[in-house]
Amino acid sequence: MPTQLKRYILTHEGLNISVKEYRASRSLKLIVHTDCTITLTCPPRTAKIRAANYILRNVDWIRQAVERFRTRPPKSASNDISVSPAQVKDLREKAAKYIPQRLQHLAALNGLHFEGLTITTTTSKWGSCSALRHIRISCFVMLLTEELIDLVLLHELAHTVQMNHSPKFHATLNTLLPMHNEKALNKKLKAYNIKKLR
Repeated sequence: MPTQLKRYILTHEGLNISVKEYRASRSLKLIVHTDCTITLTCPPRTAKIRAANYILRNVDWIRQAVERFRTRPPKSASNDISVSPAQVKDLREKAAKYIPQRLQHLAALNGLHFEGLTITTTTSKWGSCSALRHIRISCFVMLLTEELIDLVLLHELAHTVQMNHSPKFHATLNTLLPMHNEKALNKKLKAYNIKKLR
């Protein structure tokens, strides 16, 4: 478990953001949780003004993420989700608007580069990355929580530097995740089962 050094609350235009400093953090990263609570993880001794400015720059993204959770289709207790053709179309449109900018943001934040992006409707995998660094992301990630969407995107970005699932790959991915908790997030992700209705 990463060592938490400090915690406090910042408020901006009705949003309450829990700011947490972790010894292992190397950059500022935002998470919007399923209950619409918001966390900003920071490196040790991050100045409050820097944290506040980061929130200000990303306030539109925060509000979009919160609204997406509030309007997300309901799921069963087992995380089995059935989607109609009309819902697939809607999810693909939402993914086309959200995923490119979020993927680019995460890549820039972590000094990574990808060559291209394709949004798919596959249910067999959440994403993939080719040897040419072209990333494919399923539109069904829009049914996931914010932290799991970022897990999928960061997983594929990690493949731009480690084209395998070796210990080096998992170490790389863990450094990219705000809470450095790949195993816990993968457990949550595996609970989801998406089924397309005809």
